[in-house]
Order: sequence, then C-alpha cells, then structure tokens
Amino acid sequence: MFTNSKLAKSVRLACAFGAASTIGFVAPAAAQEAAADEEAVEKIQVTGSRIRKAEFASNAPIATVGAEQFELTATVNTESLLNTLPQVIPGLDRTSNNPGNGTATVDLRGLGTNRTLVLINGTRAVPTTSGGTVDINSIPTALIKDVEVLTGGASAVYGSDAVAGVVNFILKDDFEGVQAQTSYEVTEEGDASIWNADLTIGGNFADGKGNVVFNMSYTDRDDLFQGDRHFSSYAAFDDGEGGFIPGGSSGVPGTAILNGMFVTFNEDGSARPFVTGGDNNDFYNYAPVNYIQLPQERHQITAIGNYEITDNAEVYGRAMFTDSRVPQQLAATPIFQTATFSLDNNPFLPVATQQQISDAIGDGVDTDGDGIDDTATAFLRRRMIEVGERRSEDSFNSYQFQMGVKGFIEDSSWSYDVYYQTGKVENSSVQLGNINRGRFNQSLLLASEGGNVIVDANGNPSCANPSANGGTVGCAPMNLFGPGNISAQAAEFLRTAVASQALFNQKMFAASLAGDTEGWFELPGGPIGLAFGYENRDEDFEFLPSQDLAAGTIAGFNGAPGLAGGYDVSEWFVEAYLPILEGVEFADLLDLELAYRSADYSTAGSVESYKIAGSWAPVESFRIRAGFNTAVRAPNIGELFAPESEGFPGAADPCSASGVTDNSARVRDLCIATGVPASEVFTNSIDPASGQVRALGGGNPNLKEEEAETLTVGFVYDVTEEFSFSLDYFDIEIEDAVSGAGTNNILNLCYNDPVNGGVGSAYCNAVQRRANGTIDFVRDGSVNAASITLTGWDLIASYNTEMWGGDVSVDYLGTVTDESNFEAFPGAGVIECAGNFGLNCGEPTPEYKHRMTFKYGTDDYRVQLLWRHVGEVNDDDDGTDFSVEKIDGENYFDLSGTYYINDNYRVTAGIDNLFDTEPPLIGDNQEQANTYPATYDVFGRTYYVNFAATF
Repeated sequence: MFTNSKLAKSVRLACAFGAASTIGFVAPAAAQEAAADEEAVEKIQVTGSRIRKAEFASNAPIATVGAEQFELTATVNTESLLNTLPQVIPGLDRTSNNPGNGTATVDLRGLGTNRTLVLINGTRAVPTTSGGTVDINSIPTALIKDVEVLTGGASAVYGSDAVAGVVNFILKDDFEGVQAQTSYEVTEEGDASIWNADLTIGGNFADGKGNVVFNMSYTDRDDLFQGDRHFSSYAAFDDGEGGFIPGGSSGVPGTAILNGMFVTFNEDGSARPFVTGGDNNDFYNYAPVNYIQLPQERHQITAIGNYEITDNAEVYGRAMFTDSRVPQQLAATPIFQTATFSLDNNPFLPVATQQQISDAIGDGVDTDGDGIDDTATAFLRRRMIEVGERRSEDSFNSYQFQMGVKGFIEDSSWSYDVYYQTGKVENSSVQLGNINRGRFNQSLLLASEGGNVIVDANGNPSCANPSANGGTVGCAPMNLFGPGNISAQAAEFLRTAVASQALFNQKMFAASLAGDTEGWFELPGGPIGLAFGYENRDEDFEFLPSQDLAAGTIAGFNGAPGLAGGYDVSEWFVEAYLPILEGVEFADLLDLELAYRSADYSTAGSVESYKIAGSWAPVESFRIRAGFNTAVRAPNIGELFAPESEGFPGAADPCSASGVTDNSARVRDLCIATGVPASEVFTNSIDPASGQVRALGGGNPNLKEEEAETLTVGFVYDVTEEFSFSLDYFDIEIEDAVSGAGTNNILNLCYNDPVNGGVGSAYCNAVQRRANGTIDFVRDGSVNAASITLTGWDLIASYNTEMWGGDVSVDYLGTVTDESNFEAFPGAGVIECAGNFGLNCGEPTPEYKHRMTFKYGTDDYRVQLLWRHVGEVNDDDDGTDFSVEKIDGENYFDLSGTYYINDNYRVTAGIDNLFDTEPPLIGDNQEQANTYPATYDVFGRTYYVNFAATF
C-alpha cells in the first residue's frame, strides 16, 4: 500500500508544511522498504506518538498524546485525558450538570470551544451545537492512535475556528487481527463506576492491497450525586471571615416573600421571619439531588477501510455512528415570580396571617370591609418540591461518513487527495419537572363572592378560572403557603411537558494536490514543497422546541425559542515549504513555511488568513523556530440566527448585600435611580437567587468575522540523545471578537464604572429590575466589539534512557500564562483572568500548570506515575467581603501499570488521585458542587482495571 519512495518524500514535505490530509496514509509497510527510503521514513516517524519527536518536527508547538497514554490511563471519555494537558482549560465533561448539555468538549488556552477546531484524521468533525462545538464523545476511543494538539492560529491551514489551535484525532486505519477489551473503574467509596467494552476486528485482503477495520464499543457510566460527597452535600455560603456556612437558594419549599414582608411560611400557613444568617438559616439546600457525575450510556460503531485500486491510487472511507444518552438532574424547580393570590377568607392561610399580609402588602381592595384585603400581590419565591426534580433526558445520535481517493500522478512526486464527507447529529431532549407560569398564577386566584373565597362543604376552594389553560387537566387550587402543602392535583396541573429536537448537518467536498519541485527547481536545501487545495462546506442547524419551551412560559429549565439557519463556504488554499539551506556550516537547516487561504462565506463574506513560519538550526542539535499566523473565525449559526433566549449565569448585584463592592452615596443613588427601592439598597432581600441572574441574549445577522494574530517564538535543543527540550513563547490577540459584554461585567460597568456606566448608559439600560428591586434580566447580545489577549510560555522536555534493566522515560509539559485578558469594547475595563477564577473569568486559569510522567518498562510490563499540578488562582471578585480570595495550588498523582501476560493478553490497572486529594471548597463563586469539578478532582481515590486480548 503505497510503498513507493514518492510517498515518503511527499509525506515528509507534507509533515513539514502542515498538509494534514497527506499524513493519514503513511503505511507501516513503508518501514520495511529499501535502504534508499529509510532516511525519508525515519523523518516521517518524527510525527509519531511520542511527544518529543512530534514536537521537535514542527515549527509550531505540538503536543501528541499517543495510544500508550490511552492504554495506561484506561481512558473511556477522551476529554478526561485531554484535560490533563496544561494547554487545555477544561470545557464540558462528565461533571457538567449545570452548566452542561450532555456533551464533552475541548477548550485550548481557555479561548472557548468555538475557537478550538476538532479534526478527525485531518478533516473536520461534525459539530453538535449551533455554536459549532464538537461533542468528542462521538469519537471512538479504542481506535485513537494519536491526538495531536497544535496550539496557535491555524486558519491558513485548516480554515475558520482554528484561532486557539486544532485538536486532531488520528484513528487507526491499518489494524490487523482481533482485539477485545473491557475496563471498569470505581471510586474508593464504591460509586461513580464506569464500565466499557469494545471489540476491534481488522485485516488485509486482496494480497495486502486493502485493509478494513471495524470497531464496536459500549459504555455504561453510573450517576453520582452531590449529596454523596461531604464537601458538596450542601450549597456553601462564604461567611465573610474565610469560612463557610450552609446556604442555598431563597426559593424555599415553604414559599418566601423577601420584599415588603421578608417572611417564609410554616406548614400550617403561619408566617415567620426569613432567617438569612447562621447555620440554621432558611435557604434551601439544592445540592444533594444534583449530579456530580452525569450517567451515560453510549453505543458506537466505526468502520474504516482502504483499497489500492492501482499502484498509484487508493480509495478509502470511514463511517462512524454514535448513540450517546446523557441525562442531567437538578433540584426541583425554583419559581421566582410576581403573582396575585387570594387573601381574604383563604382556607390555606390562618386569619392572623391573612391580616399580617394584608397590612404589609395587600392590594388595597377590601370588598366586605372586614379589614383584610381581597388579594395581595408579591414577588414569590417557591421551591416546587411537590412537582419533583428537574431532569433532562438527552439523546445524541451522530454519524459521519467519508469517502475519497488519493494517490500519485504517475512518474512524479505529486500526490492528490479528493474526498466527500457528510455528517449529521440529532439531539432529542425531554425535560421533566418544569411548570407553566401561567397556570401557576391561575391556581393562586380562587373562586370568590363579595371578596370572600368560596369553599365547599368540606372547606375546599376552587379556581376562579377552572380551565385547563393549555394543560391536560383543569385548574386545581394551589396551597403555596408551607412546605409540602401543594396537592397532587395542583402539582399535576402545574406540570408541563417540554421536548425539543436539534439537527446539525454538514456536507463537505475537498480536493488537494501536493508535491515538490524536484527535477526542475531546487533551493540549496532541496526542492520546494507545494500544496494546493479547494474545499466547499455546507452546514445547517435547526432547533425545534415544544410550545412552552419556545415561548419561555416555563419555570425550571431555560426557555429556548426555535432556531434555523446555515451557511456555505468555498475556500482555496496554498502552502509552500522552502528548505533554504541544509547540511552546511552554521545552517544544518534553514527553512521557511508559507500558507495562504481565502474563504467566501454566504454570511460573513470573504475572509483571508496567512502563515509565515521558519526555523534555523545552526547545528543539528539546536533549532530556533518562529511563526506568525493570522487567523479568522466566521460567526457560527447560533451567533448569527439565534432568537433571544434566556440563560442564568453566575453574577453579583452591586446593589445587594452579597454583591456590593462600593457602598458610596454615588452607587446608592444610582441603585435607586435604576429601580431599587431605597429601603432595599445593599440588603439581602435583592440578592440574586442562587447567585444567578437571568440573562437574555440572541443572534445578530450583521456579525462579521473575528480576526486574530498569533505569534510563536522558541527553540528546540537536543541536549543529548537521551534529553531534549523546547521552550516557546506564544502571543494571541483577537480583535472584533464575537461576544456579549458578560452579565456580571455589565452590572459592574453600570454601577462601578463612573465613566462608562451611570443612568442612561448602555450598560444600565441593559439591566431590567422588578418593582421590588430584584433583577428581572440583563440583556447581553452579541456584537463584534470585544478583544482578547493571551500570552505565555510552553516548556516541553523529554528524557529517555536505559537503566535498571529496562527503559526509563520522563516527559514534561508545562504552561505559563502571563496574560489572559478580555475587554468587552475599546475603553471598557479589562478583565484579567491569568491566575484568576470566578464570576467574570469562569474556570480557573492558573499562571502555571504542568503534566509530568515518570515511566519504567521492560518487555513484560510498564509502570507510570503521572503528576499533574494546577497552580494557585485568585478570586476575580475578591473586592467583596464574601469571597474566597485564593485557591492554593493542587497536585494530583496517578499510578498505573500494564502487565503483558503473553503476546495475546495484557492487563492494566491503576489508581487515580493516589493521595485522595479533596477539591478546594469555594462557596459563593463556585461553578458546581462548591468547586470547579472539571479542574479539581471531586471523586477521590479511584481504582480501575482494563483487560485486553489480541489475536
């Protein structure tokens, strides 16, 4: 299969200047070729599975995670391994319950999953969401040969979205034999288990001209609840003195009125003051029933094949299918709603309570003149435990099919590759536990006469409006006053069935030609390598919600209106590799890489990107390298076409007790001017519920592309045959970034920035408050106004030697982040996230992180100790009295080993989090489970075993 020496030359050049489409068809048989080809083949192997060889073959920093790491760590979900790389800031993973959508993502440098391009064998994977994010659950782990992580802009080579870089999953396409393996992991507590089994069958046919690989796998992941761990069994509040107290939500099972009365209700309907402080406060502990590990059931089938139809042509294909079911679960719905309820003669309320409410917040109409108003209106906060927990049942079905032909133009060094691929992802979701807001209001107004509620002979009231109001049963009166008092009939009336379906389709055609100028023009270092290509891609997305979900008339999960949109793009690219000098004094190698791409989008119009990179090796063991890229990201379907929808990001209200950073007269007056009653300014009564604020955002069809400039400068030094290292500086600047200002940032700019904020400013106008002063919503739409700056250093080192009767290796990956800054618009305050975490920055971005492995192996076994360090970070909201100022650095150690029983059987066993390190407790600025569970281990010491049989 392409044992021609022309292939070796073509692949050597392709590896040098980044033509990923060529790398995929290097055959193992090439290693068995004649001596004339051995030099070229050796150079190809530099981009193999070992980080040292892959890294030092490129003019840009590349980290390669090889199959050995997947084996030693018994990886089932790929993101868990990728998140150990220091270049990666964790995206969504198995702990992502809220926020989360059932997918797993990868986020290079923390620049966003939409700025990280995911490839499979050098070609685009099918996105899952309207934002273009790829669910890497759809990539079969058992077939991964390498994962190559290229950081820095790569749009000139791969197109849009490669602003932060690319993650390229290279699959096994030459497997021969049968391999069956199964793995099981479980925590020391005996929970959070994951079981996986897969079968791979592959073989050659037609006298070695063809090969087919078939894989099928099954994954079963158990749930784990926050209540199963002591550090997450309650929602923690900061106590203002560096400690924590039990906290939670003001949406309580007994109903709370935190304006006007500041009370909650007992089971008998009597009212008492709402307790906001101390260990025995009245906040509802929503944590125990929330997932800390999402359950998953996944089926995958993959087939890869190729066949050499002539000496110079090969057809190939790949078909991938995944069915992944990942539910989410949250505590019962908290409804926060201004509502009018029947008061006078209400059988659910004692007369004394009726009088108390009437005196405080009655509506002023007393028809029968008994001193108690007929109705009252209040902002009610109620935890609907009688309706049940909120649960989202998500099913993802995806397939991707690719078919192509590649080969050589006869009697030349030029190769071609033409392929077509199509893919589809279907996400079906059913939500349980939502309630209808209209029916909530309806069930509070009871039938009355002369201002008094009418009851039957048994003292039972009926609804003033008995209709079903869009439901399946008629209205049932709701006793909202006291925990557990909502009847089964009322709960059934309130429930609403919510479902949605999302479809993402991708079609792509690509053709490329690569070769060199050997025989007609050569530089002193050799012939010039060239590649030309054309790509056409069509992507469309449709989101079809049920009526209540689309209208946003539910409480529970977020409302989400329908969405339909798409685009097509045609792209041309050219790349060149210029070996200027080679093998001369003071220039063992001097080369230059050039790339240019032009793309025409049906939405954003024409965009361009280019790359200039080069290296100089004065001697064989030392090489200086540098690269400058322009990168682009065209706005995705969601950013362009999404109608306004709601979300609930973490945010602090500067006018409330928990969010105030400046209690000056200026801010007090501004709070009053923007709708906060004077008596409520800087009080707990207007604290955002659960530390979250409702945000409204939508698409903008006038968006244009983001533009980025990326610079990398560094060197590679082979100190000895055993020890090598590289050091690279990176600088990424993104302009016209598509973004909202950020909910918390908008609030800060409105109230705490005297220059850009204030009454009448765009930021204060974006904040809408209710009559009681609480925030109703913050409008945060997408515009091309933000800028992002990221700078830092990557250090990669590798030491390999023979000692103690075996092979010893030490591999190190370290990243220092100097700057990670976000500016919502020119002149706005810069949010600095290097070394920070919290409401503005989100996931912790340490200034220093590393991944280091120590390995020892013989013919019979291998042992690895993995050391992962997450550096210290500071709270980006540390100006308040209620925040954790710093999270100390954390160290995690994982021990694993593989024993080869014989040529056919092997067993791998390991312990993750060897020293049972607990996650840091954060409190108010948590993401989930009082911490950031994708960054810090929440499972504790975990054991795993994998058994594999190969024939």
